[in-house]
Parts: sequence; structure tokens; C-alpha cells
Amino acid sequence: MGKNRTEFARHWPLVMACAIGIGIGVSSLPFYTQGLFIEAWIADFGWTRAEASLGVLGSTIALAAISPTIGAAVDRYGLLKPVAFGLAGLTLSLILFALFIQSVVIFVILSVTMAVLAGASSPLAYTRAINSVFDKQRGLALGITLSGTGIGAAIAPPIVSDLISQYGWRGAYHAMALFTAIAGILIIWILSRLEGTKAPPKADAAAIKTAFKQASKTRTYWTLLSAVFLMAFGFGGLIIHFVPVLLETGIETASAARIAGIIGIAVILGRILVGAAVDRIFAPYVGAFAILCCLSGALGLAVIGSAIAMPAAFAIGFAIGAEVDLIGYLVSRYFKMAAYGRLYGRQYAAFLLGTGASPVLLGAIRDATGNYTASLFTASAILAVSAILFLTLPKFEAGPSPKA
Repeated sequence: MGKNRTEFARHWPLVMACAIGIGIGVSSLPFYTQGLFIEAWIADFGWTRAEASLGVLGSTIALAAISPTIGAAVDRYGLLKPVAFGLAGLTLSLILFALFIQSVVIFVILSVTMAVLAGASSPLAYTRAINSVFDKQRGLALGITLSGTGIGAAIAPPIVSDLISQYGWRGAYHAMALFTAIAGILIIWILSRLEGTKAPPKADAAAIKTAFKQASKTRTYWTLLSAVFLMAFGFGGLIIHFVPVLLETGIETASAARIAGIIGIAVILGRILVGAAVDRIFAPYVGAFAILCCLSGALGLAVIGSAIAMPAAFAIGFAIGAEVDLIGYLVSRYFKMAAYGRLYGRQYAAFLLGTGASPVLLGAIRDATGNYTASLFTASAILAVSAILFLTLPKFEAGPSPKA
């Protein structure tokens, strides 16, 4: 049996468990469903779309700020303890959303609180575990693992839309909290029995610090950071405002929610196909191609409109399927694994800042212009710059990725 088969034969339960954990985590379930709550908040509180997007900005800024700390915790404690804390924090946060949202200020405060309490349920901890046990098929393993976000994006919007219709938006948050609690307990129980989830072997703290400093001084580190930020800055708002964009074109709410679900299906395919591709094709080229797919979807909506809604949803979702896969993969290939948590934490922070700022920017442009056309063109321009930056990244060093 070849080495590649041995990796999956030994660790496929870890891949599956991590995929489900990511699918219910803070970067998936709340993020891919928040667009469904915007119209209800506007109706109840009179918020603008930009104000309704401030929660995403607040939570992503907070998550970006805490991600380096989470990375250090994962380097020290492994996967299990941080993820257990994060899933419990997410459950509590969803309950707080249901009980206390009534003004923009409270909404932002609760969003920040959710990021702090639930931050460890993000992909950061899960990708550290995957990268520690996979090498030759690391890209594919990451792709399958991170397809959990696509599962959440595909399944959650139609269900949450129905919950809002039947029980109101507060009832929908209560239902999401109950689901997260039950699923979280099962995930932790499964992970506790798998290899790769416990605390890693103790490493030399000085060596980790040196590895981080060396990496953060390179041009590669900053080019990747800029490319990741602009990638997220381009597509983050497309996700949050996708349903409102479709509603503006005359599509009914139920149909818009179903079309939005296509994004999730495409994310799953993007995760797996992009993951498999980076094991064979230079990863930055794959990243640039994926970003151009997202750009084409945004331009299609701006120029053609509702007639291209389904292909646009697929193109955007397929491209989004590349994002976190690429961050984890490129960090593990360009830099030393000893400092992975810290390095990934900062790259992921840039990704989160872009994701959080994008909905506010696109919402503000829409409020100022009266439609989403200018917002879609703006997102397209930002994505084009990100693709160019990915194409300037250097080749990997020969041989396996550095371990120390």
C-alpha cells in the first residue's frame, strides 16, 4: 500500500470529524445564514443594510484580533480543548442573539462577544490537526475537511429561512443554538477518540518564536497576507448580500434562499477539487483561477441580472471553496510547521478583516447608489488585484514541507 493511501486509511475519521466540526463552527453557520436575517432586522428596527452588516464587521475584527492567540493555544494544547470551548461559546452566543438583539450597538457587542467565545471553533484548530498528519495529499485532505463550510452553506439557508418564517428570527436563533449544542457534544466525543487531536509534542518556545520572526520578515509572507485580505474583501460582501441582491432583481425570498443554497454545494465541490488540484498544480495558480471564477459571477450579476443567478451562485461558491484551503496549505508549504498556529492565525486574521469589511462596504455603496450594481463592480475590481498578487508568489522549496 502506497504512502498516499496509508495517510487516508489511517486518518479519514479525523478528516470527516473535522469537516463536520467546521460546518457548525463560527465561520460557517452564523456567517452563511446572517443574510437571511437582514430583511427582518430592517422591518423590525429600521436599520439600513450597512448597519445590518456591522455585526459581521464587529465579529470578524474581534476574531481577527483573537486568532493569533487561538493559534498559540492550538500549538500548545492541540485541537480538542480549544474546539470544545469554542463550540460551547457559539451555543451561548446564539442564545444571546435571540434574547437581546434590539439595537445596532447591542448587535455589534453581541457579535464581538460571539467571536471571542467561539473563535476556537473556526478552521484554525482543525487545519493544524490535518496538516500535522498529512503530507503528500495534504491539499486534498484540507479540501475535504474544509468542505464542512460548504455543507453548512448548502443546508442551513433553506432551513433557517423556514424557521424565520414559522417562528420569527429570534426563534430561528434559539433553534440554531439547540442544534449547535447537540452537534457539538457529538463532535467532541468523536474527536476525543482520534489521533492528531491531542496536545502536540512540546516544542522549543525559542525555536517557535524564531521561526515566526523569520517567516514574518519575508516578502512571501506579506504578499500572501495582502492577497488573502483582498480575496476576502472582494467576496465577503457577496455572500452576505447575495440574497438581497437576488431580491432586488425580483426573485422571491424562498427562491432566493434556494439559489443561495447552490453556493454551499459549489463550496463543497470547490473545496475538494481545489484541494486535489494544489497537490498537482502550483497552488497560487489554482488560487488565481478560483478568484477569477468569483469575479465572473459578480460581473454576471451586475451585467445580466437574475437570468444568471444560479450560474453566478455556483461560480461564487466554487471560488469561495478555495479560500481557507489555500491559506492553510500555503502557510504549511512556505513556512515551518512549528510556528503554524501563529502564522496561520495572522493570515486568517487578514482574511477575517477583509470578510468583515466587505459587507459594510458593499452595503454602503448600495445605500448610496440605490442598487447593487456598483457594489458588484467594486467587488470585481478588488478580486482582480488579489488574483494578480497570487500570481506573484514564489515557487515552493524543493522537498517536503518544513516540519520545524
